[in-house]
Amino acid sequence: MKKLQNILLNTMSKKVLGLDIRYDSVSAVLIKNNIKENIIEAHEYVPISDQKDIESIISYSLDIITKKMDITGSVCIASFPSDQISYRNIQVPFKNRKKIKQILPFELETILPFQVENLVIDFNTLTSDDNTNLIVAAVEKAGIQLYLNKLKSFNVNPKIITVGGSAAALCLTELADTPDNFLFVDTGNEKCAVFIVKAGQVYYIRSFKLRSINTTKLESLCLNIKQAIFTFQEIFHLDFQSDVIITTGNGIGETGFEQEMESILGISVKRANLVVDTSVQIKNHPGNYWKPERMDNAFALSLVEIKGLNSLNFNKNAFCLKKYWEENKNALVITGFLTGLVLAISFSTVIIDTYLMGKKLSSVEHKITDLFKTTFPDVKNIVDPLHQMKVKIQNAQKSTLFPGKTHRDIRTIDILYEISRLIPEEIDLEITKFVFGFEDLMLTGNTDTFNSVNKIKSKLEQADFFKKVIISSANIDKDENRVRFKLQIKL
Repeated sequence: MKKLQNILLNTMSKKVLGLDIRYDSVSAVLIKNNIKENIIEAHEYVPISDQKDIESIISYSLDIITKKMDITGSVCIASFPSDQISYRNIQVPFKNRKKIKQILPFELETILPFQVENLVIDFNTLTSDDNTNLIVAAVEKAGIQLYLNKLKSFNVNPKIITVGGSAAALCLTELADTPDNFLFVDTGNEKCAVFIVKAGQVYYIRSFKLRSINTTKLESLCLNIKQAIFTFQEIFHLDFQSDVIITTGNGIGETGFEQEMESILGISVKRANLVVDTSVQIKNHPGNYWKPERMDNAFALSLVEIKGLNSLNFNKNAFCLKKYWEENKNALVITGFLTGLVLAISFSTVIIDTYLMGKKLSSVEHKITDLFKTTFPDVKNIVDPLHQMKVKIQNAQKSTLFPGKTHRDIRTIDILYEISRLIPEEIDLEITKFVFGFEDLMLTGNTDTFNSVNKIKSKLEQADFFKKVIISSANIDKDENRVRFKLQIKL
């Protein structure tokens, strides 16, 4: 009888690989899962020092990991570095996920600095009474495809690619005894992420770089946490009080920082240990080589698959129709029959909804046409106003761009911060135009004297972001008795 049970358990078991990939380290946890138990078969932590791009990081780390653990046949759940992802919180007037997918690109066009067609987008809905709040994550398709191709070269085909650190936040929310309102902080050597949990849901994500020029890493971390809380409160118009801050990662230090962090933020701080904290039963303890701050994120990725947690997923190619049909044929036949029955009963409701939706669509089309006429009064032949408007906007964007190496790792807000930090308050300066290109930026403004222009130039040359600052022009405006200048700043 025991032999039969063992055969059944082995037949129904699967291996799950949690693969946490970031720019300063890669960690992997391999769990054997069946209906009876979970066993950590292997785990590995690979620190990254010399490798800078994602391809070399994956090559270096997986070459080590695949030699030390047998990942053949495992289901892989992987993470993508959180600082390479854009996050937005938006609100829509309906809850239907399909409708949300249809309108989401239009909602994001105006609030993301990228073309929506070039992004992979996923979202989670947040429980609310009236409108539906969304937490949206977007990443460039080219980056995800590069990531997938490199993993496939090691025979790793991830079922899910999610936000780095988000799996641990999910596990703490759904599998651990945590309060309804808390902060989860995932720390790296240079980059960190904050996940704000409200009412048992991850409401807000912010990724940032630690700055330690004039402050310690811990002070920089605490400042960014305060900024994240403030921004969250502004977005949702509420007074958020966190009961605890839970941290993981070894970017700040291995011990002793919790007390100092508590004194700065006024919130109790504790370290995560998901093997102990979650309700998931692990038959074998991983041993002394297991360090939670290094392994928790990879362990959490495995739990996403084992416990079926609803995670953001950037791998839109993971679904295989043929395989899914073979695995779920009987269930799909029954579901199809019941769906047909429900559709037949509710057919009249669909007709009414279609009619009402048609009226709404007609109203929206009229509004689009009116907006187009107002924005582009010179265009007389209006055929498809939405398409014509997109073409006009794209042409305007192309006229300001040129090929070359981009500086996507430099954010506009960082450049503005450097400018305001470096230029002394006593200089009488008014910036009238700020154009951020791929390899340079143009700064146009006016000041009191030519000497002030030279001072501004010399101060800006101290910034790490700027290779060279050139005074393109400087002229006196006799009417206003001001010096008008234009600076070209090479990045």
